[in-house]
Amino acid sequence: MKRAIVFLTFIIICISGVLSLRERTLIANPIIPNYWVKQRSSNTNDFISFKILLKQRNLEKLNEYFWQVSDPKSSFYQEYLTKVEIDELIRPSSKTFKEVLGFLDQHDITISERTVFSDYILIETSAKKVEEMFDCQLVKYQNLKDGTSRLRLDGSASVPTELLDHIDFVIGLSEFFDHNLKIPHYDVKTNYDNSDLVTNDILITPQILKSYYQVPSDAKGTQSNNYQGIAAFTDYFSMGALQQFDKAYNIPAPNLTRNGTDCLDQGCDQYESDLDVQYMTAMAIGVPTIFMAHPNGAWILDYLQGVLLLSDPPLVQSISYGWAELSQCEVTDGCSVYGYNSVQYVQRCDVEFQKLGTMGVSVFVSDGDDGAPSLGGASGNCPMDHGTYCPTGCPHSTSLCSELTFEYTNNGTLCFFPMGIGADSCSNLLNDPSLQEVLNKFADANKKCKLAFETDRTNLPHVYSACECNQLNNITSNGITVGPYNFYAENGAIFTSEYPTSSPYVTSVGATQFLVSPPPHQNISQEVGASILTQAKITTGGGFSTFQPMPSYQQKAVQTYLSNQNNNIPPSYAFDSSMRAYPDIAFNGHNYNIYASTNQDDQDKCPCSALPVDGTSCSSPALAGLISLINDKLLANGKKPLGFLNPLLYQMAVDKPEAFNDITEGKNNCNRSYCCLYGYSAAEGWDSVSGWGSIVFDQFESYILDMQGIPH
Repeated sequence: MKRAIVFLTFIIICISGVLSLRERTLIANPIIPNYWVKQRSSNTNDFISFKILLKQRNLEKLNEYFWQVSDPKSSFYQEYLTKVEIDELIRPSSKTFKEVLGFLDQHDITISERTVFSDYILIETSAKKVEEMFDCQLVKYQNLKDGTSRLRLDGSASVPTELLDHIDFVIGLSEFFDHNLKIPHYDVKTNYDNSDLVTNDILITPQILKSYYQVPSDAKGTQSNNYQGIAAFTDYFSMGALQQFDKAYNIPAPNLTRNGTDCLDQGCDQYESDLDVQYMTAMAIGVPTIFMAHPNGAWILDYLQGVLLLSDPPLVQSISYGWAELSQCEVTDGCSVYGYNSVQYVQRCDVEFQKLGTMGVSVFVSDGDDGAPSLGGASGNCPMDHGTYCPTGCPHSTSLCSELTFEYTNNGTLCFFPMGIGADSCSNLLNDPSLQEVLNKFADANKKCKLAFETDRTNLPHVYSACECNQLNNITSNGITVGPYNFYAENGAIFTSEYPTSSPYVTSVGATQFLVSPPPHQNISQEVGASILTQAKITTGGGFSTFQPMPSYQQKAVQTYLSNQNNNIPPSYAFDSSMRAYPDIAFNGHNYNIYASTNQDDQDKCPCSALPVDGTSCSSPALAGLISLINDKLLANGKKPLGFLNPLLYQMAVDKPEAFNDITEGKNNCNRSYCCLYGYSAAEGWDSVSGWGSIVFDQFESYILDMQGIPH
């Protein structure tokens, strides 16, 4: 699951009161991440592309339609709307178009420089015109990590106040979306020993998945209009690797269309997309597939708008990406003071997800690889389980105190180390040139504790101590105070929910793993929630949204889970039980065998090599491919596609529980390197580790075919 570390979304503040037409309102003053540095000011040769998102109308009506067409108990079930009908429903007022287009005319934005869509305007123009429009300065920034550059705001931007009644967002001027915390979980090698937990493993192939989940070996798609889609962000797949994968597993060449930016020659990652394409097409043989790649700087809203522009949007889509729900615009000082907030960004995206559902599209999203605590964007304010030290392999196997608190004395900024290394506060600390000196002084002040700062197989840090936390002495040096970690609820959330998997309008997919019997048989003995405690390279996500209310389709199931005292639920202050719970369902996500290019000159071609990968990124595309097979059968019989799956999914779990493999073991208190004291446990029925469990395909499909009156 790829993570977007810094994402500053350009959101408009609604200001009340009667103001003069000549007054302007500040709309952005972003904080620039410390690893983006100014190269130069903008010049006459600089051009930039951005979008003005207009105020949508009739959103309550769209919401009503969405639930009517998605609920199998509704008389309007699967009575989908067309894109044209949806556009007409939510189209901004004519006054909105007049005011915003008039604003563009005032700044000489020609017709050739703007494209007007149903609820936003795309503008591609010179930096000079943008600076005049928004009374701002643009500069070229360079990323010190990967060398890429980007034209973005330097300081504040504003618009005439009267436009605030007509504009929601302006995106494309201030984003610093970036893969800052890119931890590989594709490594074949491990340097740890959990033999007491797992005695053996099995390499996952398409045939093994189909056999275990009871998918007919001859299942394939036949309908030319049954598209499925894959989203990618700064990532691209290798055609050569796909061809070698297909050859290795005797899979027919897929009908595959590439859309978007090929970034392989720029050195972008390929493993994520190789995985997505290889397994989605392998599980849905014969189903036409669209690969939708997005360039550096794009995120979920860009993907959604792009999908909705397709003449035939894929009926099933898989997204293997996500980021902290409350960090969709990176809530920095700039965010909080000048109106950026994740709630607005998420709500706009959710409207786009509702559009897709109302058109009959199913969207599957990986639920994260870092358990309930998360890692990227997480506060780290989660008490670590000192009894489970460095499960991914360190020189020491135990530590009596494995978590510290660093505090900047000048402003009180806290870094909870190492649980919070994905937080901005810890990122700044780790880049502080005085850090090593501070650590040396802390170790000197606690010599009897034999402190050591160790790294695991993924190069993430761990703290070894021969002393209990209450035996460690605090020190202050170079403006930084270091001491043992103590939990205080006001210092940050214990858990961090991820978006878009936390959206009530998508199907959230968790990861499981197969436990197998010892050699020579290696039979699958059990399916459990994927965790680093059972030798997976990731821990499946799961939990509760921070601000998105729980939809009605899951209320009863979640309440049953929470009310069972045997389910080892985290303390009530750790989550809001009235919010959207996830995942909805699960699928194997451990030890998938994929192929990737090793060609240094052209990564679209072989030579290629095989390697095993882990992640909910495995689970979502593989499961989505199976849903495409069911859609294919529905279309072949003159029926409608499944659309938004969740109401049907939760109803099926009640009516036909044998359609699911109930996952009753596993927990997600760890992320991919550290274990918190708190997390969720798998249980009978729905749970926050595996949802309803994984599907038994033939039973799952037969329920749907019976409901539709299709003989089988």
